[in-house]
Amino acid sequence: MSAGQAGDQAPLTMRQWLVVGVFLVAYVFSFIDRMILSLMVEPLRRDLGLTDTQISLLQGLAFAVFYTLVGLPIGRAIDRHSRVRIAAIGVALWSAMTAISGLAQTYWQLFAARMGVGIGEATLSPAAYSLFADIFDGRRLGFALGVYNLGSALGAGIAMVLGGAIVHFASGQQAVLLPLLGEVRPWQLTFFYVGLPGLLVALAVGALTEPARRDGGAAAGPPAVPIRAVLRLAASRWRSLAGHHLGVAFSNLSAFAMVSWMPAMLVRTYHWSIAEAGLAVGIALLAGGLLGLTGGGWLADRFYARGRTAGRMHLCLIATLCGIPAGALLGFQSSPVLAVVLFGIAYAFSILPIPGAAAALQELVPGPLRGQMSAFYLFVINLVGIGLGSTAVALLSDHVFTQADGLRYSLAVISPLALLLAAAFYLFSLGPVARDSASPAAT
Repeated sequence: MSAGQAGDQAPLTMRQWLVVGVFLVAYVFSFIDRMILSLMVEPLRRDLGLTDTQISLLQGLAFAVFYTLVGLPIGRAIDRHSRVRIAAIGVALWSAMTAISGLAQTYWQLFAARMGVGIGEATLSPAAYSLFADIFDGRRLGFALGVYNLGSALGAGIAMVLGGAIVHFASGQQAVLLPLLGEVRPWQLTFFYVGLPGLLVALAVGALTEPARRDGGAAAGPPAVPIRAVLRLAASRWRSLAGHHLGVAFSNLSAFAMVSWMPAMLVRTYHWSIAEAGLAVGIALLAGGLLGLTGGGWLADRFYARGRTAGRMHLCLIATLCGIPAGALLGFQSSPVLAVVLFGIAYAFSILPIPGAAAALQELVPGPLRGQMSAFYLFVINLVGIGLGSTAVALLSDHVFTQADGLRYSLAVISPLALLLAAAFYLFSLGPVARDSASPAAT
């Protein structure tokens, strides 16, 4: 019996829990730094005179373009060099750039700082996906990735709950005069509070031991696989990869659109304070994330036991269809509490496919290509989900639903439409995934 198989029969080891735990904490901090901007919509509109579309570009395009573009060479580096070291450098970079965001005095300075956050965060998930596939077998991989991806919901939830309190506290303070920097506004202080602690997390990631690779390479990685081999694999499995990647991309678009604009929608539609909106959305994110990601990871492994990799994609399809009604209804509620409940349900079903889809990708590609293929997967899902999700809602709010509470209707259009498109792509992928995951090239 191989080590991986034996691991399926025994409890998770302390080393496995440690790796998952440290990467989980890092992912939590990445989403705190990524999502804190959602609570600053109104202060940014006031202090910098920004439109919803400009703010959406800070939330989405400024982050997503560089996150996705640098992710491709980073993925190639991950297949050759220490994944732990690369991830640690990335954590330190995005934490520093989040703090530097607090020094911005203009829109374009803040835009540049958010690009730096995207570059740093591009290291984490490709490293985690590749590393987890080496220390977990198929019947545990979905759960492990579900726990790791729970960091997105925990981070977003903490960003809303604590971030709302921090923004509320900072908003009650006077502008601070710092030597050489001049006047620093209250919302700028928030970036300092959430960014600097991440430097400690970078040290924790760097202290992990790089595991041996299952493909037989050393811990530092085998020689680089030629780009033409990567392209040849992608071309031979384009139906599986296209359906898989675009399905998750539109699931991600639905989730990110809601998370980006739900706090502002509660403020504008129901006249809640930022702290009240942050607390409510944060609780919904924590509950929805726990159910969607850990539950989704557990279910993905159950579906894998019944239908192997294609079973994971069946679960993605079912979850996406279940999320459409809640997404369509959340913008039409007279009660803010009911709107928040529907948001939590729609969010849970939007993210439920993520751990199963991440595990499926590791099973569709050979070990030496996991870093590069994971980076390309993240390129697609973040360029579509993060790059377009926030901006799609903002464009409708600025140009179609222009009334004061127009955000609620923009969300009611974008979220269910994105989930419907996701379901279509998951359905398209089912047959090709079943065939490709059974072929010798898959691991």
